[in-house]
Amino acid sequence: MMQLSRSKGPASNTALEPWAVDFAELAATFQRTPRIGRKDGSYFVRGPFAEGYPSRADAHITEAALLILDGDKTVDPDSGEISEGAPHPMLVHEALKALDIPHLIYSSWSHGQPGKGNKFRALIPAAIPDGKTLSACIEWTLDRLHADGIWLADVKENHAWSQAWYFPRKANAEAETLVYVHDTEEVFDVGACIAWKAAQDPVTPQALEAAALASPPRGAGGGLFGQYNAKHGNPNAMLAVLVRKGYQSHGQRGTLNGEPVYRLLAPGSTSNAPGVALYKARDGRWLVASHHGEHDPLSQSPSNDAFDLFRLFEHDGDQAAALNAWRAILDPRPVIRITGGALPRNIKAAAKALAASLPPAVYQRGQTLCRVAHLQETGEIQGCTIPRGTAIIVTLQRPGLMVELGTAAKWERKNDVGEWYEVDPCAKVTAAMLEAVGQWGKIPSLLGISEAPILRTDGTLHAQAGYDPATRLYVEGRFPALQLPDRVTLDDAQRAAAVLLSPFLEFPFIESRLDHAVLLGYLFTLALRPQLQTAPLFCVSATTPGTGKGLLIEAANLLVRGRDAALMPAIQGTSAEEETRKRITALLLQGVSSINLDNWTRPIGGEAMNALLTTGEWSDRILGRSETVSLPARLALAATGNNLSVRGDMTRRSLLIQLDAGVERPELRTFKEPNLVGTVTQRCGELLTALFTILKGYQQAGRPRIGERLLGRFEPWSMAVAAPIRWLGYPDPTDSQARLREADPEADKLELLLSTWFDLNGGQWITAAELIQAAEPANDFSTVRTDKRDALREALLDIANDGRGRINRKALGWYLRHFEGRIAGGLRLVKKQRPGNTKVAHQYRVAEVADSSIAATGTDDG
Repeated sequence: MMQLSRSKGPASNTALEPWAVDFAELAATFQRTPRIGRKDGSYFVRGPFAEGYPSRADAHITEAALLILDGDKTVDPDSGEISEGAPHPMLVHEALKALDIPHLIYSSWSHGQPGKGNKFRALIPAAIPDGKTLSACIEWTLDRLHADGIWLADVKENHAWSQAWYFPRKANAEAETLVYVHDTEEVFDVGACIAWKAAQDPVTPQALEAAALASPPRGAGGGLFGQYNAKHGNPNAMLAVLVRKGYQSHGQRGTLNGEPVYRLLAPGSTSNAPGVALYKARDGRWLVASHHGEHDPLSQSPSNDAFDLFRLFEHDGDQAAALNAWRAILDPRPVIRITGGALPRNIKAAAKALAASLPPAVYQRGQTLCRVAHLQETGEIQGCTIPRGTAIIVTLQRPGLMVELGTAAKWERKNDVGEWYEVDPCAKVTAAMLEAVGQWGKIPSLLGISEAPILRTDGTLHAQAGYDPATRLYVEGRFPALQLPDRVTLDDAQRAAAVLLSPFLEFPFIESRLDHAVLLGYLFTLALRPQLQTAPLFCVSATTPGTGKGLLIEAANLLVRGRDAALMPAIQGTSAEEETRKRITALLLQGVSSINLDNWTRPIGGEAMNALLTTGEWSDRILGRSETVSLPARLALAATGNNLSVRGDMTRRSLLIQLDAGVERPELRTFKEPNLVGTVTQRCGELLTALFTILKGYQQAGRPRIGERLLGRFEPWSMAVAAPIRWLGYPDPTDSQARLREADPEADKLELLLSTWFDLNGGQWITAAELIQAAEPANDFSTVRTDKRDALREALLDIANDGRGRINRKALGWYLRHFEGRIAGGLRLVKKQRPGNTKVAHQYRVAEVADSSIAATGTDDG
């Protein structure tokens, strides 16, 4: 009983059903009068399909029950020329019958048609396990027919494992139908065919040399073929490919041209005769020759070089596909072709190419394209010093972007004869890319640079150098390997805090517990700042020069970031606010992550500084250009100075560490650790481990909100930085703001103004102009009143001096509007609401806070 498959057809319908039939039933099926009609229709397949895969495909046919010869063509024994039409089927029948081979031969639909000749199928029952055995049986059978002078040609359909064979049909009623059957007790000897095939394996040195001569060289080193063979054309690489593809190594057998010949057995072979040889030809090439049948793809050519293996096994023999793949390996850049009208398309292609570059080389940041670089030498930007080795962000201009586009993609233009050749990136595309904000596709977005590891929510550290898509940060990776404990208790964290603070114990802190809390806050902020939208200013103030303010900031930065902060010196003069903005913009464009306002003598404040601390996005005009840029503001800000103070709104945006050496010449002191910078650098791994151990412990403790206090405009910072410090048992670092408020010169100025105003005018309503007039000298010879006028005048000049000893009314009006509702010294400045759209000048008065008419709202309509 033969297990076959069949289908109702046509051939495009690959659905199969099982067909179990013995030889007598098979013969009866084909002896029936065939139908008249078109060729395409019901068909059968030589074997059964695998369970669960009832569709026609080589992989689904598990074995063959029929050896089928397609009587289609004749081969000329002398020339090897193939011609249409086969020998007469009766001759094949007689030859197979003489060999006592059971068979069934039937004429096909095309038999006898003009120009077609004899067309038939010969079906021989045989148990064939695989395609290699099938090829051996076909070759043996054809060899027997050829020996009888019946030159039936071999065709590819004979070897097609899942070939669809049509049931008998006739083109018309007059067409001839032939059927020949020989039924015998003999069984087709498959084993004899395999043994015969193995005996036809003349892998001799002469055969190999002949194969090498039949395979002309493709070039030793030039061109794509030569480049591939130069790299992969060696025995180790080629053997690795063959073994990976299922060829079994049978070791070395003999030598040729001074090198061993390696023998292999093709996949699926049952002959155990290794018919594949890897050898060195006279010209130095390593080649593979196969003496297996046509089922072995290596037998398609007399010999195969390394590129042929790549073509046959990786690209199904398609040479064009193999060459394109090798081109892509040599130059994996996508190709962008410059043609007229292609600008929008090429911008998208360029953005796609930049986005596909791994690791990323170009980022989008705010409204700019940029890249990350490292300063080779200490640099200066707008008067600010940036240490050597600092990672910076470089905003790309046309030349820089053109370089990146040339690295990310291959640009081509057509020459006069229509051939494409490589050129530099298109200047129009480069210029348009810089302006194409919002059209940069998947080019990664960069928030900033993290010079410390990133603590993940699962308690592990992201310490790999490069871009981190989860946080949109470029992680420097220039820090020692860190290993955190699996579990961290509060005791563990407190011990880690002692380790972290140990390098700083010789600094003369005025309130060590509070100052340690602020120092911990600065260290945590340096580590976490790239992930926090806002963070306060950390001030270090000393009573005497040489106390170690700058050293403390340097050591903290070296501990966390591996380098000192960028230094921004103080700016003097009337243009200080504008110059401060320019410096901040320049530093943010560079992506600087830590700045020290070094040795500031004037009170720190102003709109620029206030905005820098409380905004996640900084917007400003780029110096020397008319465009405005918006950038993430993710930098840690510190300030040092002797008797340092901050003014106005900066008091609630700043924290303070106070140092007092208690000696006249603090720089002459001696220390147990004379080289703090070297010690911190040497202990960096230990100290960073302690820092992240604390943060991990707080994370594992469930982020407890012990004595929760959220600093306005810095709420995420309060939860990420101040809360772990309180959990450790230290004071809240924001407690240090009380010391800043005591030294706020703006609060002092406001208190002086309100007190002198109230002393002179009481709670009466008055305009800015009337207030200036009230401070002018009077002619009433009242000493008391004159003293009060003089006091008020001094207070007004302190806040609205025009530079020539006169009170500026516009400056005074701005000051009153700015501080309207503010309380100082128990007094509040109140503004009167104007009725309707009147242009009457604003009126103000000073009221005691206890006044019930203003206590709730801070306003009074009189």
